[in-house]
Amino acid sequence: MEYLDYLRTRFPETPEHIIIKADALRRGIAFDLQLEDLAMRSCTTGLATRDGRQEVSAPSQFHFCSDDTTVDIIVDEDSPYRIIEKEPEDYRLQIGSLDLGKIYFTSRPGYYDRTTSEGRPVQDYVVQRGPSCLLVTPVNICAYFRGGDACRFCALSVHMDHERESKKLPMIPDYAVLGEAVAIAREYMDIKEIKLNGGSLYNLKKEAQCIEQCLTHILSAAGPIEEATVFSQALEEDQQKRLKDAGATNVFFDMEAWNERLWDQIVPGKAKTVGRAEWLRRLEKAVGVFGPGHVACNFVAGFESAPISGFLTQQESLRSYLDGFEYLTERGVIPSFTVWYPLFDKPSAPKTEYYLELGEGLHQAILQQGLYRDLGFSKFGMDPPTLGLYCYFCRSVQFAQDYPRLINRKIASTATA
Repeated sequence: MEYLDYLRTRFPETPEHIIIKADALRRGIAFDLQLEDLAMRSCTTGLATRDGRQEVSAPSQFHFCSDDTTVDIIVDEDSPYRIIEKEPEDYRLQIGSLDLGKIYFTSRPGYYDRTTSEGRPVQDYVVQRGPSCLLVTPVNICAYFRGGDACRFCALSVHMDHERESKKLPMIPDYAVLGEAVAIAREYMDIKEIKLNGGSLYNLKKEAQCIEQCLTHILSAAGPIEEATVFSQALEEDQQKRLKDAGATNVFFDMEAWNERLWDQIVPGKAKTVGRAEWLRRLEKAVGVFGPGHVACNFVAGFESAPISGFLTQQESLRSYLDGFEYLTERGVIPSFTVWYPLFDKPSAPKTEYYLELGEGLHQAILQQGLYRDLGFSKFGMDPPTLGLYCYFCRSVQFAQDYPRLINRKIASTATA
């Protein structure tokens, strides 16, 4: 609780729920074993809970009742944060004796009990990320992991390889069946956005074709959807145009790391396939294809200062990212970053103030370039009219998306001792 008070003093202009979210993402949440049944009544959205890597059964995320701020749950019994049931169905987030507010969970969706025509559970094909976002995977393999070129921080490739070896899903799904799964899920939820996010291939043309076919089958089976966001490697301009023609409205071409000297070391597969300079060029091209406010690039912040020989100090890492944010926003690209939950000893990883400084720097870079208007924010303190790049439900391992919707928002404090 003392550290949280320190963060409040250090960042007096930062909304309370951003500070809490950043700290809870960095330090995890202790989960009462008596609440394990919540996992069976909530939708499973995160990788740690989806493939059983967490020892404690817990929901994947929670939402603050007062403003819907959404936080991924990474179970850590050493965390000062914990979720309690104050009264039946009255769930709260606490730190020490301080009640930080009432929270809720996205209910377990009805499609969990449904199967596709081929007999697979619908939930094998789709992942609900909040009330109206659905994640699907066009490619269930990271070729870089198998080729020894995986991103050095990545756990996703291990998850994909596990699913492939367990024959849970084929490397390239049957997109007709995947489209059927989305159509079934739509019977139970108001889908406003589809996110297509999966593995990487050395053959980018093949990767782009898989995404295009996947999206085409989904929209054919499930009908029009407000937004379709593609997460992929940096595709060439003609491939970008094909995806837009197929119905994609937003793209994330994630660099994962910014520092030029370390980039090849941290993301060797992407370095071999595209290269950093070409990646940046394709990001700029994408702004021309999809428009301002529809192109983003994510980073796994903090890894560049991991305790690895030759890596950066935390201050060097912070300065590097702030330079990167300026570079990208000047070109109409929206940067974002994920809080790195380390596999190294936690004391070696950046503390929460590092991430809050990074978040403030990103917020200022977007503000100075006037890009919030392109993201749909005519003023601060409002939820975005569309989800897209700033979906605050599915980007629950990040907090930068919460600045424009929480700044100036009038919320009565619910914190009580």
